Amino acid sequence: MDNRRFVTFLVFFFAFTWIYTNLILPKLFPPLPQPVAQNVDAGVGKGEATKGETNAAGAVSKDGENGSDQEAAANDAGDASQKPAAAEPPVHPRKRAVLGSADTAEPYFIEVQLGSAGAAIESVRLADPKFRDLRNQDEQVQVVGNNLTEDRTFSLAIDAIDRQLEKFDLNSESIDWELTSATPDEAVFALEAPDHSVRVEKTYRVHRVDVAPEEKADAYLTNAAGFTLELDVRVINLSQDEQSVSYELQGPVGVILENVDHTRKYQDIKIEFLDDTEDDVTLSASKIEDLYKKQRKTAIAAGSTPDDRQLRQMIRQSEPWTGAFRYAGVDVQFFAALLAPLDERPLDQRLVNKWIDRAYPVLIYRDSVNVEQSEISFRMASAPISLGTTEDNRVVTHRFAFFVGPKRSELLDQEPMRADRVLDYGSWFGLIARGMHYLLDTFYHVGMPYALAIICLTIVVRGALFPLSRKQAISAARMKDLQPRLNEIKLKYADDKQKQAQAQMELWRKHNINPLGGCLPLFIQMPIFIALYTCLNTAVDLRLARFLWIDNLAAPDALFQMPFSLPFFGRDFSILPCITVGLFFLQQKMFMPPAASEEQEAQYKMMNMMTLMFGVFFWHTAAGLCLYFIASSLWGIAERKLLGGTGSTAAGTEPSVVVREPSTVTPAGKGGRGGNGKPVGNAPKKTGFLARLMEAAEEAQRQAERNREQQEKASRGRGKNRR
Repeated sequence: MDNRRFVTFLVFFFAFTWIYTNLILPKLFPPLPQPVAQNVDAGVGKGEATKGETNAAGAVSKDGENGSDQEAAANDAGDASQKPAAAEPPVHPRKRAVLGSADTAEPYFIEVQLGSAGAAIESVRLADPKFRDLRNQDEQVQVVGNNLTEDRTFSLAIDAIDRQLEKFDLNSESIDWELTSATPDEAVFALEAPDHSVRVEKTYRVHRVDVAPEEKADAYLTNAAGFTLELDVRVINLSQDEQSVSYELQGPVGVILENVDHTRKYQDIKIEFLDDTEDDVTLSASKIEDLYKKQRKTAIAAGSTPDDRQLRQMIRQSEPWTGAFRYAGVDVQFFAALLAPLDERPLDQRLVNKWIDRAYPVLIYRDSVNVEQSEISFRMASAPISLGTTEDNRVVTHRFAFFVGPKRSELLDQEPMRADRVLDYGSWFGLIARGMHYLLDTFYHVGMPYALAIICLTIVVRGALFPLSRKQAISAARMKDLQPRLNEIKLKYADDKQKQAQAQMELWRKHNINPLGGCLPLFIQMPIFIALYTCLNTAVDLRLARFLWIDNLAAPDALFQMPFSLPFFGRDFSILPCITVGLFFLQQKMFMPPAASEEQEAQYKMMNMMTLMFGVFFWHTAAGLCLYFIASSLWGIAERKLLGGTGSTAAGTEPSVVVREPSTVTPAGKGGRGGNGKPVGNAPKKTGFLARLMEAAEEAQRQAERNREQQEKASRGRGKNRR
């Protein structure tokens, strides 16, 4: 009985609870109407509602009733209808925008292609007709955006947005931003956080260069603004609370690497700081690879195996550049992509309250064959940006200038970059290299082809060295006349090298011959050679300059491709290095005297080996440098023929050589010398550094002999006293 009553109670209890909850309670306390969710997405941006939201609002406003159908749907939803809808990631169509133009008829120096994915730069081309693509000369050269990876120049990672996108496996560097406006001069991209708390806008801007067509060629040489793209990063606080936001900006990616098989200049990261006490940064791909290996080894020792993204974060923490930089960029042989903050605050504020907290290198692509050919770049992490809630502090803008163009000092040395150091002339002979570069540019801009400009530079250099070359030729002719007498001295003093050297020096001194004089022009030409090599490697106008069969004087002439590849030499066969080495051998054969001893013969063989090594060195050298040495060798042959036509008399200006016995050295106070040990009679006076050096050596020798004699006398005296 009790069990039956208990079951009856449960049935009536559940029935009453259901009737009260579903029938009585909704009548007594009807639910509040659901608010219509407004679409604040920047892609709509005009207060428009979605399709479903428009229908719901229309049903209410049309009849003016309570909307029983909507109430029923809300009742069916139960408690779930009371919860706010989850934030969804913004969705925008994939679009592209093009700023500027590579058409020379348009008033632009660059053409920039932008993509909505990450609101990043996809490519930058130059409009200057001199800068064609080496592989397809119908196209303008693309300086930025040649990488095959997913990294994009100026992609932006915003921490406040990425924390919300992470749950959707998205990030602000890969998601499509909204293209809000686009003109040939300016494009604006925008991205809002899923919770609409913060909005970031990126504005790209190029400069128009309105000059007459006949003045445009000169403008390409001096107008740096035409090669500059401006970037504004604008962060807006949309919430009612203060917040702190930071971002990371990806540096230039895919900077073009040309003439890969022959170049000696690969991608380098270049950074110069506002504080002059901080050292400039030049970092190559091999050094960045070493940093990655170091961090990987550290992680493995700690028991983990990091991937490339984790390695980047490790380098970010352990290998950053924290100084306030004036510019940072990536450069190659002839082009540079440099980024500089456009911060107009006083210098002391820029040093203390930096926009960029740190920058660090990244390895974009690792080349497994030659690490120097790897793709490198850098990332810049901003300092925390404090956003307020009032009109004067809810928006913060950072502006940057991005130079993409040829490495000309007139372009690089302008504000805000002042990056003339990107043109690396070296520290030892940089002044000479700059002077030679100036001469080349002068010859080229007066209308000479670059090949003729190099030949004119050769004439100027060899003409300046003519006095030394003339002296060297006369000295070589005299040495050749004295060779038989020198051989006699070697035979006479074969067992006494010291006396042999003294006799040779006495003979050279008597006939006013400096045995080191022939080396002086060589020592002077070495800095010129190094400076010229540096000059031609940095002369951007040498790129695609033509001469005879050569279509690019900045690269080997590559007469034809061999059907096979040789180690080190590759497939290209270049004829200019062969001509250069052949002229070197011809000069040696024409003007070097025959070997008079086995030692001299060994020296000649060594010189021949060195000449062959020069050929190996020239194989991967620019054709312009080989052209210089060919012209220089032809000048040298003609010069020696003119100077050597009269033998040692040097065109009648020098006396003929008469070989006599060298004067003998006698002890002081004896024979032909006075008590002071100096020569008497009409002996020629010693002049010059070598003569003074020889005299000092002879005096030191005489003093050593006197000291030895005194010691022997003292020793004999002590022996007698003992006895």
